[in-house]
Amino acid sequence: MSWFFSTIKNIFSGDKKESEFKKDIEKVLYEADISSALVQKLLSSIKKADGFDQTRTIIEQKLLEYLLPFESSFEIKNELCVILLVGVNGVGKTTAAAKLANLLKNKHNKKVMLVGADTFRAAGVDQLEHWSKKIGCEFFSKGSGADPGAVAYESVKKAKQNGVDVLIIDTGGRLHTQVGLMSEITKTQKAVSKAFGKDPDQVLLVIDSTQGQNIKNQVEAFAQSLFIGGVVLTKFDGTAKGGALFGAIELVKKPIFYICNGEKLENISEFKASDFVHKIL
Repeated sequence: MSWFFSTIKNIFSGDKKESEFKKDIEKVLYEADISSALVQKLLSSIKKADGFDQTRTIIEQKLLEYLLPFESSFEIKNELCVILLVGVNGVGKTTAAAKLANLLKNKHNKKVMLVGADTFRAAGVDQLEHWSKKIGCEFFSKGSGADPGAVAYESVKKAKQNGVDVLIIDTGGRLHTQVGLMSEITKTQKAVSKAFGKDPDQVLLVIDSTQGQNIKNQVEAFAQSLFIGGVVLTKFDGTAKGGALFGAIELVKKPIFYICNGEKLENISEFKASDFVHKIL
């Protein structure tokens, strides 16, 4: 049994007053990083629950209902699909870019190009180039220190020339509180739009499931600066509670396309609400 439900079961096994019982359940829900608004909805739902089993069923059902509208398959509709990956420092964007490239190339038989536009972090460009060789896909960058917008612009031109199906642009990490750096990622998006003749097909926000309620702040900041099309959840390996995703998705109101749960290229899968709920509970 999971940490979540084993803790709740222990609460039921004690001899508590109703007020103490409710307070203990509330504490467990908050410890799972579930948002305040959703905690109150869950508490209201289980008011008349009869025992542990019924409480468990109701919580699972309510969380599943909450996430199901955000479960969606990632579709590639155009001749060239341009994807911009964004997110704060350290969330695993570069590895997520490689995993996505590997999935689209080997499972969906797409010709993929990875783009190292994280030019202020030399290791990021080198890491992505290493992954591209391992995957067997094309790679483009102008090296450390190059202008990210120029890299993005030229990558679109090159992808068109080379008959690429999917272009995945890995951008530099941004602290959501740094206005100057956030404006730079907006410029990178504009450079893509100029070369592409329209906006990128997808701007995917990469979020780290271990970062708790800070996820909400990140989502809010990026959603204000960019038109976010969907979410990729990283570092979900079972140790992360992941409950903060509920509050974050409530803000962005966009699909969760993929979930990453390990270091290997194969450790990426389409987001399934039922699997996620069972994992965090």
